Amino acid sequence: MIQFRKHAIIALIFFLAAATLGLLLRYFAVSSIEFEYRYVVHAHSHVALLGWVYFALITLIGHYFLKDAIPKKIYNSIFGFTMITVVGMMVTFPFTGYALFSIIFSTLFLFASYFYAWAFFKFTPKGQKNSPAYKTVKYAVIYLLISSIGPWTIGGVMATLGPESLWYRTSIYFYLHFQYNAWMILGVIGIFLKVLENHDIRIDKTLFKRFLITFNSGVILTFFISILFTEPHISAYVLSVIGSMIQLAALLLLLKFIRTYYRDIGLVFGKIGWQLMRWSFFLLLIKMLMQLLGSFQYTADLITNNTYLTIGFLHWVFLGVVTMGLLALLQKAELIRLNPINIRLYVIGFALTELVIFYKPAEQILGFPYLPQYDWLLFVASILMVIGITSILIFQMGKNSKDRS
Repeated sequence: MIQFRKHAIIALIFFLAAATLGLLLRYFAVSSIEFEYRYVVHAHSHVALLGWVYFALITLIGHYFLKDAIPKKIYNSIFGFTMITVVGMMVTFPFTGYALFSIIFSTLFLFASYFYAWAFFKFTPKGQKNSPAYKTVKYAVIYLLISSIGPWTIGGVMATLGPESLWYRTSIYFYLHFQYNAWMILGVIGIFLKVLENHDIRIDKTLFKRFLITFNSGVILTFFISILFTEPHISAYVLSVIGSMIQLAALLLLLKFIRTYYRDIGLVFGKIGWQLMRWSFFLLLIKMLMQLLGSFQYTADLITNNTYLTIGFLHWVFLGVVTMGLLALLQKAELIRLNPINIRLYVIGFALTELVIFYKPAEQILGFPYLPQYDWLLFVASILMVIGITSILIFQMGKNSKDRS
């Protein structure tokens, strides 16, 4: 039997490692510690995306779609190989940045993701392949594969045009767009639909078809938001706005389904899980509205010239939309257990860090009063979030020891 619960705990360990690296980045601003900041940024982002989110998603996908179908040896081999690549990135990036060994491990990770995609498509039982949940996760995995085009092009761009070229940034943004806006979000939505299908709560076929068409259309068109930093032709702004509106419409279709079965879904997830899922969808709605706002030329220029807006938005999606959804889904699958205290710590830490991050551009753009000790406030808020993640992980260890006894 595949140990999905252990795999979920491994994902949480990577989450804590990513958060700790993020805390170290905050510490740079309030101390005189000597370390290569960029190297830690690379380690932080890779472990966050490829450690926590990736492992949480593939564990959930494996639990719900592959558990009784894939040979244990094949699944564990893919999982173990993937874990080696992420650990390799975690221990090389902070000291070398993009260098020989970190590039080797990150390249091997791409192959590991291809192996997992192959396993998902090959071993998911045919009886599940007509369900809305499978189709949603299928597109999520396809976007995961598409996103990998970005890393493959970076090497060529650096060798020919250099890291200062627009194409270098475009390659990175291509990768991030299909990670954040497609693979992660569709993955969470697909597992959410799978949980409901297992409790005989099914989305209407016509409504789902409209959701899938609009969401996918929006994903393609909103990629143009990623190139607005180049100050392109006005048509790119128009396509960005259209794509954002279409994707917002897709979310509203999904929320229409949720509203219809609101009480039943609440009973399925329980108090903590349903609270997290509601926050996830609420934050996703705000994310869609921010995305629409950022599609216009004036606001796009503001975002390009203010890194705090970009960092705040990425953390909003990663730490809010995606992470809260993943925690709820992992608990529902009985792969982790949560309690109100550690969730409150995490949510308060997330809310405070976002508030502080977004306050800086509000100072600069809207003329908000100057916030003293800004870097210290951000550091303290980040500590609270790390404490929340740590408490979640410790709670798993305590429960596991009791289960073994």
